[in-house]
Amino acid sequence: MDEERVKKRLHDALHRGHRKATEDELAEVTAVVLAVVGEVAVELSVLLADLSQRVTALEARKDDRS
Repeated sequence: MDEERVKKRLHDALHRGHRKATEDELAEVTAVVLAVVGEVAVELSVLLADLSQRVTALEARKDDRS
């Protein structure tokens, strides 16, 4: 999902002229935010797993040298 598109959708949903956002518009914003948070969580878990593997490999190399 493109960052600028998300920002525009959030902005448009919250600032539609002088009227307040409707429940449906807030639901759309919530859906977008939850999708982004979900994607970030997945990316973070992949990153953490990769870092864990690297640390384990480095520790194993350190032990082999001892």
